[in-house]
Amino acid sequence: MTAILTHPAAYVLAWSLAWGLLSDLFGSDRGPERVQPTAVQTAMERIASLGQHEATRATYAAGGWAPLWDAGERRALADRLREAPADGLDPETIGADRAETALARMDRARARWASLDEAARDSLPDPRAEAIARADLFLTDALFRLADALGGERLDPAALHPGTWFPAAPDSLRLGAAREAIATGDAATALAALDDLQPQHPQAVALREALDRLRRADAAPIPDGAPLTVGGHSIRVPHVRARLAALGFLGEAPPDTGWDDADPYLFDAEIAGALSRFRLSRDLSADSLLDAAATEALNVDLDSLARRVALNLERWRHLPRDFGERHVWVNLPAYHLEVREADGSVGLEMTVNIGNAQTTGWTTPVITDSITQVVFRPAWYVPASLAASQVVPMARADSLSLYRQGFEVYQGGAAVDSRLVPWDSVSVSDFRFVQRPGPANPLGRAKFPMTNPYAILIHDTNRRDFGGPVSSGCVHAGDAEALAAYLLRAEGWEEERAQHAYRRGPQRQGVSLRDPVHTHFVYLTAEVDDTGALVFHDDPYGYDRVQLAALAG
Repeated sequence: MTAILTHPAAYVLAWSLAWGLLSDLFGSDRGPERVQPTAVQTAMERIASLGQHEATRATYAAGGWAPLWDAGERRALADRLREAPADGLDPETIGADRAETALARMDRARARWASLDEAARDSLPDPRAEAIARADLFLTDALFRLADALGGERLDPAALHPGTWFPAAPDSLRLGAAREAIATGDAATALAALDDLQPQHPQAVALREALDRLRRADAAPIPDGAPLTVGGHSIRVPHVRARLAALGFLGEAPPDTGWDDADPYLFDAEIAGALSRFRLSRDLSADSLLDAAATEALNVDLDSLARRVALNLERWRHLPRDFGERHVWVNLPAYHLEVREADGSVGLEMTVNIGNAQTTGWTTPVITDSITQVVFRPAWYVPASLAASQVVPMARADSLSLYRQGFEVYQGGAAVDSRLVPWDSVSVSDFRFVQRPGPANPLGRAKFPMTNPYAILIHDTNRRDFGGPVSSGCVHAGDAEALAAYLLRAEGWEEERAQHAYRRGPQRQGVSLRDPVHTHFVYLTAEVDDTGALVFHDDPYGYDRVQLAALAG
């Protein structure tokens, strides 16, 4: 019904074929339920400007101001809008509440009109035409806005974090297809297109399910009390069970599980095991004691957790649809690296360090790239910013320091003796610094070059502590030797060969990968682990606060 019919015969034919649909829209064509289609179209044209999405008015204008949906479709589409909270969306922001109100008013208008006798109907204006027009219009408008939200239009991380967040290009084709599907006026097509906008990765699906579970949870706070261990009894146990279930630590159990048990107040082994996993996830001792610390952690506001989960679900909408078959996945807030295979299995994982946000320019960016090489015993080509902030001040403090730590110094392309340079009186920009491989080299024994122009890569390090924001921007691999061996396996390297190259091989030995390995630096502060439990990470760069404010604003 979106095409404009210009040929008179075609218009008459289309009108006659559509009357069955229109009778569904407006009620029976006889008696008090009949609504004149032209009256609805007139009302639609008059109020179309109330649609807030740019596509709303265009869609109805193209369809001759006729409604798009019949009664059954309206019910199905309204049901989908009611699912917005499970997508991490506020119904008010997409106009779902306005559509719901308009649908209810339409039903009331029809019921009131049907209750009137013929004399009253003859003397009063028929309110149904405008009520139908408003319900149809607001429903369509909300669907367009839902499509935009699911397509990632609500948040612009690149604008919020310039130079440190590089989201995947928006899937404009998929979003365009969803808008076109809505404009067709076929509910099944529209619903399928909306579903297709959802992130399909199993982890994103699990996060959406966790959000839905959190929002549906009816978990009252756990009362204070004496420490409780396995085998004990307490009125707090059902509350503990409900909280653990809401957070996913009791598998697929519903939040109210246990209230109907023969002994609902027993602190049994199942609860103890779940509590132990919960304590470990919150950096508490890995025991099953329900003490004050565990009670406080379990009693965290579930609404605030739901907002964080919804934010991370939003971040999935800004990730690539396809991560590549074998790919490297680094979750920056988790300080964790995985190599994932095509079947989704994790072939290798390790703890990492990320950039120190306290120093300007050292924040590790959120970026998608590819590892192109494995370089053993690499030299460090010092970036200009680090040369100015670290290397030259070191030379000014001790003129022999560069020589002792294996730095090669170049001026105008020619090598110079660093011991003879008057570092207190020279311009840093005139010099280039390269540190030879060795114990003092911060790249360690291997680096994994990538293609981005920001000199960001994964590399080994001469540090031995991992799991924090301490680097100057790159990702420090907690086990670079294992990562090198794993990536080179596809190049036909035996593990022993890779180990030898890492430990005793020639300096600056580079191995190009025939198939560059897609690499994703992501920023997820809420995840669902393999058991289905919600796990939260610290927010080292403060992105949660900024992005939550942007979504709320």
